[in-house]
Amino acid sequence: MEPTVLDCAYDIKDTQSFLTVKWFRDDKTIYQWIRGAHPAPIPEFKNDIDSSYESSTDPNKQYSSLALINPTIHTTGDYKCVVQTGSETITKHQKVQVIDVRNYTLYLNQNKIQNETQLECVVSNVFPKPTLTIISEDDDVVKKEPRAPEENEDGYFNATTVVAVYDSDDDVDSYQCVVSFEGYSKNLTAFATSGGSAGGHIDFRMWLFCVMYFFLSKLKVLI
Repeated sequence: MEPTVLDCAYDIKDTQSFLTVKWFRDDKTIYQWIRGAHPAPIPEFKNDIDSSYESSTDPNKQYSSLALINPTIHTTGDYKCVVQTGSETITKHQKVQVIDVRNYTLYLNQNKIQNETQLECVVSNVFPKPTLTIISEDDDVVKKEPRAPEENEDGYFNATTVVAVYDSDDDVDSYQCVVSFEGYSKNLTAFATSGGSAGGHIDFRMWLFCVMYFFLSKLKVLI
């Protein structure tokens, strides 16, 4: 997997004094580069950063970028680069959000009692917190789950929503449970029909990736 590169865009006026670039994640130092020396990731993060990555041939920016490798859900966070010279300080912010559904499960169960159908949607082992919405075949929202999903010991989330719908005729009704994530356009989806068996269907296969934001605006998606 190619590294996820966070660039630190800056132009300095003072090129004669010292130059230091530091990267922070959630205000914790993870990487430092001093012009004229090899960059040094903090030992705790040495397996998360490619310190050999060169972002520019300009000696004032050669190792200024942060190349993230081996991304996990713990890569998610608020990133900040701080550039310092003898006379100026420049600060830039970025946000990284990892979405991981490599090992998720999703199903939409139904239980019909007379003219009432109970729908239960369950999703497990996803990150970050999902939103569950049950929708009828005419795209009406039957229920949108407002409760907070539960976090398991590995940092992933499980969520469940249940709704009862009433059948006024013998027609077959279709429902779907849509699992969505804030800031990302693709969804996980499971389907069920009244009068038939419930079944799961995933409309895409989403692997681990990072969504990068610059000043809270989506920059790009890396897969």
